[in-house]
Amino acid sequence: MRSLSGAVLAGGQAQRMAGVEKGLQCYQGKPMILRVAQAMSGLTSTVVLNVNRQFADYQALGYEWVKDAETYANRGPLSGLWSVLHRARSSHLLVAPCDTPSISSAAFVALNTASLAQPEKIHCLESDSGIHPLHAIMPVESALLSLTDFLASGEKNSVLAFYRQHGYCCVPWHCDSDLLNVNYQAQLDTNIPPSQL
Repeated sequence: MRSLSGAVLAGGQAQRMAGVEKGLQCYQGKPMILRVAQAMSGLTSTVVLNVNRQFADYQALGYEWVKDAETYANRGPLSGLWSVLHRARSSHLLVAPCDTPSISSAAFVALNTASLAQPEKIHCLESDSGIHPLHAIMPVESALLSLTDFLASGEKNSVLAFYRQHGYCCVPWHCDSDLLNVNYQAQLDTNIPPSQL
């Protein structure tokens, strides 16, 4: 039986943002990770946050969290993908990074629609600016097996290389502004300390 959960990836080092906890930085009045989680919440039974620091601050946002498994630490976004796939209790999983706070629910609907037609493939968004591999939907059981094999093989830490091994399709998305990537402090309109969220 098909079921859908969601995960927002925020386990990176945020080096381009001076090492601050990127997911907790505010964009248009809300922590970026909260904006992304809320955009997928209407479609999913649950949303989990993949984080590696400041766990209490993230938990205060009202979502469960999971950290990267030590076995696969330091493998970039693949570490987070493995952890959320391992945690998922649904047939399919929506994923998105925390640093695209303008993502719309409609983009997630498009991914889910594509997955309904080809449920065993991974589907990710593609816009005029290119492929966005971390905005994706994937079948949990087969993707976790594929990713475990991929990580064990010692391949480079490439999300798209993993997708190619598993089998994937791109879903065209017309609205590039949905995929605005916020990587620098100058892009934030406000910076509220987590204690005041």
